Amino acid sequence: MAEKVNSKIDAEKLTGAEKVPGAKASMKKHAARVQHPAIKPLALHACCGPCSLEPLRLLREEGFEPTIFWSNPNIQPQDEYDRRLDTLLTWAKENDIEVINCEADDTHQAQLRELWEKRVAPKAKKALFKTDKTLRENRCRECYALRLEESAREAAARGFKLFSTTLAVSPYQHFEVCAEEVVNAAAAHGMQPVWRDFREHYPEATRRSRALGMYRQKYCGCRFSVSEAALEKKARKEARQQARKQKQELALKENQQETHEDAPRETSQPKKPTLRTDDFDYDLPEERIAQFPTTPRDSCRLFVLHRADNTHEHKIFTDIIDYLNPGDLLVANKTRVLPARLIGKKPTGGVAETLLLNKREDLDPHGFVWEALVNPGRRLKEGAVIEYRAGGAHAPNGAPVILRATVEGYVPHNKGARLIRFSLPESSADSISPGCPADSATSDQPATLDGATPADNAKAPTTLDEAIHAIGAVPLPPYIPNYQGDPALYQTVYAMEQEHSAAAPTAGLHFTPELLEKIKAKGVNVSFVELEVGVDTFRLVEEDDPTEHQMHTERFHVPQEVVDAVHKTKAAGGRVIAVGTTSVRSLEAAWDARAQDIVKKENATTDLFLLPGSKFHVVDAMITNFHVPRSTLMMLVSAFAGRDNIMDAYHEAIEKKYRMLSFGDAMLID
Repeated sequence: MAEKVNSKIDAEKLTGAEKVPGAKASMKKHAARVQHPAIKPLALHACCGPCSLEPLRLLREEGFEPTIFWSNPNIQPQDEYDRRLDTLLTWAKENDIEVINCEADDTHQAQLRELWEKRVAPKAKKALFKTDKTLRENRCRECYALRLEESAREAAARGFKLFSTTLAVSPYQHFEVCAEEVVNAAAAHGMQPVWRDFREHYPEATRRSRALGMYRQKYCGCRFSVSEAALEKKARKEARQQARKQKQELALKENQQETHEDAPRETSQPKKPTLRTDDFDYDLPEERIAQFPTTPRDSCRLFVLHRADNTHEHKIFTDIIDYLNPGDLLVANKTRVLPARLIGKKPTGGVAETLLLNKREDLDPHGFVWEALVNPGRRLKEGAVIEYRAGGAHAPNGAPVILRATVEGYVPHNKGARLIRFSLPESSADSISPGCPADSATSDQPATLDGATPADNAKAPTTLDEAIHAIGAVPLPPYIPNYQGDPALYQTVYAMEQEHSAAAPTAGLHFTPELLEKIKAKGVNVSFVELEVGVDTFRLVEEDDPTEHQMHTERFHVPQEVVDAVHKTKAAGGRVIAVGTTSVRSLEAAWDARAQDIVKKENATTDLFLLPGSKFHVVDAMITNFHVPRSTLMMLVSAFAGRDNIMDAYHEAIEKKYRMLSFGDAMLID
C-alpha cells in the first residue's frame, strides 16, 4: 500500500488546486452538469494524449462525459513534460475536451515534484536495474498514488463524484497495482472509482495516435524509466533476432526433410516460411525522421543497394546518373497533390478536420460529392455539417463561410471514410461553376502553404475548385507535424496540372529539371504514368499476418506510349527503372497474365499488394525513399530486394544517420 499524505507539510503542498486559472468557472460548469440526470460527469486522470484516445471514447459510449485531469510530476526532463502536455492540450482543444491542469501554478508544480522526489525516488533507486519485480511495483505504486491523489483531490473540489484514469489502457503499467490506487484515491475524497480494463484497445490507441501525428513517448515518464526502457528495447531486439534465427533454422530443416522425401523428383519446391508483419519492423529513432526537404532537391544522400551481391554504396542523389545507362527507361509518377486537408468547425464551434480521398462523380457528375476521412469521426455522423472559413481552426466566428460540407453517410469497405457533399455559400450560388478541383498552381500569384494565392483570399470563391484552394492545405504525413516551408517542395517538378492525390510520390521529389535534362542527354528515356496516391499510404499493417491485410484501391493510368517504351527498352536490352513504389505498382498492375505482357491501362484501379514471393514482370530497378516500419511499402521493397537485404540496408542507413521517410534521403535498388 502506498504511503498516504498524512503530514501537515505534505497536505499544505497539495492545496494549490484553487490557484488553477478558471477553477471557479469550471466548478460552476460541472455543477450544472451534475444536476443534469442524463449526463454522468467523470474525472479522468490522463498520463498523455495517445493513452487518452480509447479510454475517453469507450467511457463516452457507456454514457460518461469525461473531463481530463493532468497531474504527472513524474515526467522528466522538463522538455519531455512540456511536449506530452502540449500534445494532450492540442488534441483536447481540437475535440472540445476540457483539461484541468492541476499543476498550472508553477509553485504548486515545484511542490509536487519535490514530493515525488521524497516519496518515489528512494524506492526507484532501490528498483533500478534489479530483476525483482516487486521493487519496481513498489516504486510505481507510490508514483500512481501521488498522481491520482492530486487529480482526485482537485476533481472532488470541483464537484465530481466519479473518478478513473487512462493508465488502464497501457499493457506496460502494473494493472492490479494501479487499480488499487484508483480505488484508494477515489475513496479518500468521497468519489466512486470507475475502473475498466482498456488494455485490449491499446493497439487501436497506437494506430489512432500515429494517424493523428501525436507525439508518442518512448518511456514511461521518470528518469529511472529511461534507463529501463533502453534495456528493454535492447532485450526485445535480441529476442526478435533469436526468434528470426530459430525460424530460419526450422525452415531449413523442413526444406531438407522435404527434399529427402522427394528425392526421386527432379525438382523440389522449398516450403515457404510464414510471413509475419513483425518481420518488416525496425527501430526508427524519431530524430532520423526528416521534417523538411533538402535544398536543392538533388543534394540529398543516395543509398545504392546492389541486389546481385548485396553490396551497397553511399552517394549523393546527383550521382544517380552514373547508375543509368543509355537505352534505359526511367518511369515516374506524374500525379499532383491536392490541398486535401480542410480544417473547419461544427455548428457547436468544435474543430472538425476533413481529408479528401476520392471525388465521386458517379454520385454527382458536378464533382461536389467526395469520399473523405473526418475527425472527430464519432461526432460527425450522417447529417452533420461542417463550415470552413478563411483561417481554418483559428478563424473568428464572424469570418465569412467559404465552403460547407454535409456528411451523407459511410463509405462501404473503407475504414472510417464518409461521403460528404460540398456546397458554396448562397452569396456565391448564382455564379457556381460545378467543375472539379483543378490546378491553380499555374496562377501567376505566389502560393502560400495552405495552397491559396493572394487572389484567392481577396475575393469570395465562386467555384468548388477555388474554395478548396482557399482553405485547403497539403496533407503532409502525420510524422511531419510542423512543416511551414514551401508547399511546392512536396510536389515533383514534373507533376501534371490536374490534382488527384492525397500524398506525393516522394521518390520523385529529388529530381530537378536540370538533372532530368542531363539524364535525357545521356540517352536515358523518361516516361510517365499516373497513380493517384491515397492517404492509406500512411497507414500501417495492423494484422499479424500481412496476407490478411486488405490493400487500399487506387486509380492509375499507364498510357500506350509507356507500354511502347517498355517494349522498345526490353527489346534493346535496356532496363525499366521505376521512380517510387507508386510507379512500381502501376507498371506491375498493367501486366496482363494471359497476354504475358504489359498492356495499356486508362482510368483503371488496383489493389496490388507486393509481398516477398511476388514476381516482378516489368520493373528491373527502382528508386525509392526509406519507408515506415510495418508498412506495405516496406513489404514491397523487401519483395524486390529480399527482406534481409532491406533490413540490413535500413540498419546501415540509420547508423550512418540518413534522413528517413517522405522528406528524407533516397535509395537506388538495382
